[in-house]
Amino acid sequence: MVLNGMRTGNKIEINVISDKLHQNENYEEIVYEYEDALDLTGNSWYNRGLLTTLSIGLLGMGIDIFGFSVVVTGCSCDFQLQLWQKSIMLSMPFVGPIFMSIPWGYISDTKGRKKTLLIALWGSFLSSFISAFSSNWIMLAVLKVFSSCFCSAVQSVAYTLLGESCSRKVRGFYMLIMTSVLMLFLLCYIVPGYFILQLTFSSNLGLIFFTPWRLLTIIMASPLGISAFLLHFFYESPNFLINAGRESEALVYLQKMWLRNGGKGSEYPVRKVILKNEVKVSADNTNLLISFWQQTFPLFKPPLLWRTLQLFFLTNVIYTINNSLVMWMPHIVEAFTKGVSSEAVSGSLCNIIMGAAKVKNSSHEEVACSSSIQSGTLLSGIAHGIVFAGITLAVSKLASRKKAIMIGFLLITALSCLGAVFNTNHIGSLILYVGMMMTNLCMGVLFAYYVELFSTSYRSMASCLGVMVARISGLAGVNFLGVFLMTNCAMTFYAFTAYLFVGIAVAAYYLPADKPLGIKWKILRNQLKNKVKINSPRN
Repeated sequence: MVLNGMRTGNKIEINVISDKLHQNENYEEIVYEYEDALDLTGNSWYNRGLLTTLSIGLLGMGIDIFGFSVVVTGCSCDFQLQLWQKSIMLSMPFVGPIFMSIPWGYISDTKGRKKTLLIALWGSFLSSFISAFSSNWIMLAVLKVFSSCFCSAVQSVAYTLLGESCSRKVRGFYMLIMTSVLMLFLLCYIVPGYFILQLTFSSNLGLIFFTPWRLLTIIMASPLGISAFLLHFFYESPNFLINAGRESEALVYLQKMWLRNGGKGSEYPVRKVILKNEVKVSADNTNLLISFWQQTFPLFKPPLLWRTLQLFFLTNVIYTINNSLVMWMPHIVEAFTKGVSSEAVSGSLCNIIMGAAKVKNSSHEEVACSSSIQSGTLLSGIAHGIVFAGITLAVSKLASRKKAIMIGFLLITALSCLGAVFNTNHIGSLILYVGMMMTNLCMGVLFAYYVELFSTSYRSMASCLGVMVARISGLAGVNFLGVFLMTNCAMTFYAFTAYLFVGIAVAAYYLPADKPLGIKWKILRNQLKNKVKINSPRN
């Protein structure tokens, strides 16, 4: 009997010969490696639905963490916020990821990807929803810490679950698609914030007045709730289940994935599946602290130590530079749209940044009680979403070339930083600034490496630690390098250039080489034919 071993959206099929699987009571059972068994489930409605669900959750995470700045702007008049209070509140979304990344990694690696995501998504949604009814700024800030604590699991665990549930042929492509959706986060909170915060309604609910910023908070929390609801219709990672010793449950889910991808249940050939070179999860027979140590310590000793340091360094390069530059996006876009005269003032990026800083410092009294978003911020959000989501989609077909993509974007950023020192043209400054923001596009590729280069037992822990490094790097970039740009702009760009070239060298020398474009399905078929066979009489 010839079985259709692979069904994809393009109707590509692999013919797997398995006459002996169902002929009689005594048959030879093929032992499949997990990746081969996963490839046989195909790529259709289940995978696309999971991609959509996790993309919504990842978008919700970006909105929840970074969109809080718009909420602070909206509630500034209601709570009569001073500058020091705003500064404290704007730091709250970064507190949770720094302190909770390691616990989330442990939970994901020992209890499951789906369970971790459900707790994180529902917890973050409920915390953000309740924060819309805060009676003072302290309550709002505390609830945002809770929300960010839950939300900190979404980025790393979403990539892990998607990577472990999709075939090798589309895995990299799907991760870049999910990253392209994440690139829309700025647009998705700036645009509704711009229009909602211009409304003037105020409804008395007794203890509070329901004003536009509260409505905006609820709307911004909704993607997290939608993703959490949809995730109930998908399965736990079979990879995790096998590693946890629950092989029969994993086989059931693989069979269901096959069915939802359009296959016929009786045709799915896998009866036994193994993980190659994996260390089993061992969290049930030891106390919590020992188990926690066993999940974390291997990442910081050979043979994983060197790989951990490499990815952490690249994470620091990408997020430090990206976050130190993104804070100036509204000012640079607004300066460009106003058409600053190149005859009167040099149009260099440094002059634009320092000019924006002077305006900001001289006019802080006027904006202390502003509850609306400026047009420049709106334009920057729209431009950011369109440009970077579009670029990510454009390169998604080259997903198998992760190393080349990362090196290419880091190189563009480095050359843009260097060029910004010498350029004096306004349009050129805007183009160079867009080039400097290309580190955004490395994020999806980076977390794809976290999924691929670590074993199942430590994959989520490594990814969550990566998120923690990213948030610490982001805070450092905003609060130190971002400020340093105002006083030593040219030297900062030189430093960025040097740091990026070091990152390029690390990526070029240490990251594994890219595989050939696409998977050679004939090779895969031959591998399946040559699997180790065991005699397994059926009773």
